[in-house]
Amino acid sequence: MELFYSKDISLGGRVLDPGESGHCVKVLRHRAGDTIHVVDGHGMLYCCTIVDADPRAVAFTVDRQVENYGSHGYRLRMAVCPPKNTDRFEWFAEKATEIGVDVITPLFGDYSERKVFKGDRIERLLVSAAKQSHKGAIPRLDEAMTVTEFLRQDHAGLKLICYCDEAAGKIDIKEALRAGLPHARQNLFEPGEGASARKNLPLHQACAQSASDQSVIPGSDRVSLPMITIMIGPEGDFSRAEVALALERGWQPVSLGDSRLRIETAALVATAAVYLHFTR
Repeated sequence: MELFYSKDISLGGRVLDPGESGHCVKVLRHRAGDTIHVVDGHGMLYCCTIVDADPRAVAFTVDRQVENYGSHGYRLRMAVCPPKNTDRFEWFAEKATEIGVDVITPLFGDYSERKVFKGDRIERLLVSAAKQSHKGAIPRLDEAMTVTEFLRQDHAGLKLICYCDEAAGKIDIKEALRAGLPHARQNLFEPGEGASARKNLPLHQACAQSASDQSVIPGSDRVSLPMITIMIGPEGDFSRAEVALALERGWQPVSLGDSRLRIETAALVATAAVYLHFTR
């Protein structure tokens, strides 16, 4: 089953744009009377019938709607510093969409090699990847911002930050605890261990903590999905000041294992870990 995308269908639009129309008629050879499936980018799937197979503007009627098509049981925001090679970030965005992500936020860290970000091409990749992986929702691509700006925002749910162990050694954990880091002993230490035995919490264990965050939305019978935000730093990792600010703001350090990973690999591993936790 092929999926088509229309940003206007939820507002009453019943015509595919020229790009989707050309693919529908010229490539897939659809004709009037055929059934097609259209997503609106917000989770809704529309089962439609073509009434005019114009290759520049396919017109259709809507026969049936399916809510939360291809959805996942969590809300994930990946805040990632784009690497110097733009293609690597595009690869991450595409694959993360296929796996399951809701928001992608490009960040500029103190040690970032890239300080300019253009998202036009990536937005097209997100649409294509969502259709290919049969998802009704297309991830939101935020405007790029600095790590500091991002950390100073309020973020609901579980807040996780991935950085190298060497960077962890640059932070005085006792000082962070004295500064009043929320849940520091529970999140940064294994039960009964001291500071000398400190390790970042494995990501799958951190995700497990978010399962208890599910609750019913007041005034409805809908369940509020767990909210998870994960930060991945640049080639030079997060700076000392950025990590300190993250700890001060209640972010929980997590480990992605012993391998040293590239930015896009680390971001995709984190995305997959969350997905596997909620789908196992």
